[in-house]
Amino acid sequence: MSVRATERLIGDLVIVTALSNSPKMIVQGLDVENKLICTAWFTDKQEYQEGFFPANALDRVEAKTAKKKTTNATPAKKGKK
Repeated sequence: MSVRATERLIGDLVIVTALSNSPKMIVQGLDVENKLICTAWFTDKQEYQEGFFPANALDRVEAKTAKKKTTNATPAKKGKK
């Protein structure tokens, strides 16, 4: 699913959908009229790169979150006096 060219996208991580080994890129800016998104990333050789991509060519990178460990413990009860 492609992303939308909106101001909320700035700062998000995206990848190029059509590339199987697309680098994770951060959105730097956008051209809303032309639906182009300016992205930045580092190559394997640690070189800084920038590029413009159409919004329909990009997907957001879903952040993996750690699941919180839940317990079935009951809360402590006050004793009777």
